[in-house]
Amino acid sequence: MVRFFIFFFPLFLFSQQKITQESIELKLNNSETLNSKGQTNAFIKLSLSILEDSQSINYPKGKVAAYYNLAVAYNLKYNYSKSNYYLKLMESELKNTQLDDEEITMNILYSNNYYGIKMYDEAIKKLKENLILTNKVKIDSNRSYFKSLALMGMGKNYYRKRNYDSATYYDKRAIEELKTQNKMNSIFGTHLKMTLLNLAEVKFSENKIDSTEFYLKSAQSLPIRMGNREDQTFKVSGQIHEVKKEYEMAIADYEKSIDLARKSHAVKRVLELYSLLSQVYEKIGKLDTSEEYLSKYTTLNDSLNIIESKNLEDTVDLLVEEKQKSLKNKNSFLFYGILIGIVLVIGSIVLILIRIRRKDEILEIKEQESKVLNQRLNFAFEEIIQLAKNNDSEFYIRFEEVYPTFFPKLLSIVSDLQRSELKFCALLFLNFSTKDIAAYTFVQPQSVQTRKNRLRKRLNIPSDQNIYTWMKNIEGR
Repeated sequence: MVRFFIFFFPLFLFSQQKITQESIELKLNNSETLNSKGQTNAFIKLSLSILEDSQSINYPKGKVAAYYNLAVAYNLKYNYSKSNYYLKLMESELKNTQLDDEEITMNILYSNNYYGIKMYDEAIKKLKENLILTNKVKIDSNRSYFKSLALMGMGKNYYRKRNYDSATYYDKRAIEELKTQNKMNSIFGTHLKMTLLNLAEVKFSENKIDSTEFYLKSAQSLPIRMGNREDQTFKVSGQIHEVKKEYEMAIADYEKSIDLARKSHAVKRVLELYSLLSQVYEKIGKLDTSEEYLSKYTTLNDSLNIIESKNLEDTVDLLVEEKQKSLKNKNSFLFYGILIGIVLVIGSIVLILIRIRRKDEILEIKEQESKVLNQRLNFAFEEIIQLAKNNDSEFYIRFEEVYPTFFPKLLSIVSDLQRSELKFCALLFLNFSTKDIAAYTFVQPQSVQTRKNRLRKRLNIPSDQNIYTWMKNIEGR
């Protein structure tokens, strides 16, 4: 047995596959297959193996591809901070390659990550970089593809910022770019349909229902089927039916949309649809079903908020570290020279003046802080008012952030208040009249008055006391 092992051992050694650029490229092809099948964990494992192989033979192209694959995988897992981490490594390695389009694809993923954690300005910054980089792309179809992606992304980010004019501008520019193609293949056709649907959502947010229907029908007329991504089509259709008070048709569309969104693992779109279904069931008086979807929304939203908070914290740290590193590299000599000069000039003066000015400085700082706080509160108040008027699903969360003690105070009086009741109390706290509440939540004024009376009984508010005054004073109780 020992002689057998000694004889064949060299054969075992030589039979081990040698790591080459060709073997790495083969693994990269296999990784694309895993990604297309949605096998994300296997995709990560293979990408780590590709990275290890590429590092062992110092193959820059393989390292860039592995870093990008890992960034894509963690983006799919909503771990945006880890995705950005691998993009930073990819960015450093790109200097060692002659790859033309990789910086563009890297910026696209950067923008997706920033969009996922609501850092829309950072996302727009990356997409603007791409608009410049696309001018260097030699192949016309590739240049048009990357340019349309950048324009679509900018439209989407401006929409989330509620800058609807800019969103419309960039969406229309994307449509113009996509229509320059003589032959509309499936990729360009899909992007065109998605942009038309994005425009429909923009117009719906502007309460321009005719324009919403126009862009929805334009999207539906295209001979393109987006599979599970058709959830956006049904969502917009449902919103139109809801505005027209065709509630059963709206529910049918929302349920189709949520089924497709679940299949594509689009968690954030599922979250929005839970909110929409809760609202429409409330409008038709099916309060149990409304509360059921509201509960699903709350549970999922809480989970996403935890993930988003961690992603935001890590990403901000990464951006700060990057800016500090850049500043040190470029300005270290100048910085220390200025610092020494300032210390020599000011040092002797500070000791004399510090006691005299200390009180004045403290008062001035407090005054400035008070001004800033008032500005922030005014801005936050205006933002909340606008969210309420739009019947936006983010209203509840944003109100809770600005007035953190309001809901706990109510719950200390009646512990089983439902989320819809708390939201109604928030509207009263903001001094919305019965007519306003009815208009913005799409219910009858009589129903609003009934809810007011019900709240009076539940919260034991005296009949001779103004309910608005009571809500305003609750934070001081």
